[in-house]
Amino acid sequence: MFMRSYAYISIIVILAFLLSLNTTKFFDFQETSLFLTVIGLIYGLISAFTINNAWERFSKIRDQIANETNSLIAAYLYSKHVSDKLTFNKLKTKIIEYCKEIPKIEWHNYWHSKKTHKKFRDIIEIISDMKLKNIKDIELFDEISEELRSASQARTSQLVLSRTRVSKMQWILNIFLSLILIIGLVFLQLPNYPLSIFIISTMIISILMILYVIYQMDSLKIGEEEVSTEPYNEVVNIIKYD
Repeated sequence: MFMRSYAYISIIVILAFLLSLNTTKFFDFQETSLFLTVIGLIYGLISAFTINNAWERFSKIRDQIANETNSLIAAYLYSKHVSDKLTFNKLKTKIIEYCKEIPKIEWHNYWHSKKTHKKFRDIIEIISDMKLKNIKDIELFDEISEELRSASQARTSQLVLSRTRVSKMQWILNIFLSLILIIGLVFLQLPNYPLSIFIISTMIISILMILYVIYQMDSLKIGEEEVSTEPYNEVVNIIKYD
């Protein structure tokens, strides 16, 4: 989508240069200025709304990471007190393996990480095979199961958020309004030629940067910078040195 929009903008750049050589005024200066002001405000609101929606995903993913890691730590602490020590040791090892695997994955590939999904399923299966020898084990089993259920829900939310994208309608509106702004500036025909070229060039660069930021955030390309995997490393450290 971004490459396609980049091609469209490139065509407009060439058109802007060619039309800037033309001294013919297509529209009245004041009317065009008013029109561009309205379009600019609408474009600013829509692009800000799009960026905010894309940015909000990172905040939600961070919250779900915190929920998942807290639940894993709680499940580990409860499992320390069960009678079935073999299951406890298996769970301990598998949680460490799982938390070490997460930081190796880029967020935009998280959905397709079959190895990570399997490690989490292994954690669930280990608990399901736990041998309950007394009432205390049953109570601990219930607590562990509840924590793993919470971790699973948080993990599912992360997966869903990693697949959420900016809608096609938002992309169309952003690209369409950006083209209208650039074409409008060309037709504005400012009397100062160097100033006209400067304004058009600045507008094109600004719009390209906005579209690029939206694309990067939409595809989670900057997920590693915005979403820290340090909580998973912290889980590993807590379990190892407990």
